[in-house]
Amino acid sequence: MKSINTAHLRAFHAVATEGGFTKAARLLHVTQPTLSQEVKALEDAHGVLLFDRSRRGVALTEVGQALFAVTRRLFAAEQEALELLAGVRHLEGGSLAVGADGPFHAVPLLAAFARQHPGPTVTLSVGNSQVLLQGLLDTKIDVAVLGGVPGDPRLTIVPFRRDPVKALLPRGHRLARRRTVTLPEMAAERLVMRESGSMTRTLVEQAFADAGLTPASTLEIESREAVVEAVAAGLGLGFISAAEFTPDPRLVLLPLDGVRVEMEESVVCLRERRRLAVVRAFLEVARELAATSPAP
Repeated sequence: MKSINTAHLRAFHAVATEGGFTKAARLLHVTQPTLSQEVKALEDAHGVLLFDRSRRGVALTEVGQALFAVTRRLFAAEQEALELLAGVRHLEGGSLAVGADGPFHAVPLLAAFARQHPGPTVTLSVGNSQVLLQGLLDTKIDVAVLGGVPGDPRLTIVPFRRDPVKALLPRGHRLARRRTVTLPEMAAERLVMRESGSMTRTLVEQAFADAGLTPASTLEIESREAVVEAVAAGLGLGFISAAEFTPDPRLVLLPLDGVRVEMEESVVCLRERRRLAVVRAFLEVARELAATSPAP
């Protein structure tokens, strides 16, 4: 079996990660011609084409995409080994990449973690549930704080808290004077909904389906903040987790009458990543907060 040159593999991984040779060369502190030669040497040694090159840039070929999936796991494992050998198991340093479907649950959790373990460097990225789950599987993030996690044997899931999903209305709307609103009343209105992959949207659509309802009209918007602004501007009615709502004089938040739609937030990691002490510590902080959080 042929051996593989690790330097060539690292060069390929950098270009695939950064999306081009220029950024990858800066990342590896080498010249672009040197980096190009390393990638070309890898291709020639194994008789494959890893990138389609054009004036507009580079794109991974089918073989390149398959190899990139392998190198993501390979270099994530290398980083894990480096952290263990560097003493991160004692939480003296290292890093933790956290993803969240919103800052509302994640920030208090990050604050509690930082108080107990000030050593590690923590980064937070925000995306919808679908993007975050893929980030975990691709080892781009270490842990995620998100709602409605499907059962998956590859994942460790720590339930964190539950929050009701409520109706969001502009204050001037005729239904805003009510104490509650029903799903049929919401379905008859123009709705402002999150993008596909959002757990809030998934839960609401399931509630409509269970009730045999189809919304009359829907406007799709890609962020929670944009949904709030669209509702405030009178573009339609929306839905939001009660924990995610910040009081706003332009808006009214109403419970749904006759149905309970709940968002269960969990802290999630790849099962194999639990070996990292920093991940185990984060999960333990989540369990502690979950035990002291009031019921919704």
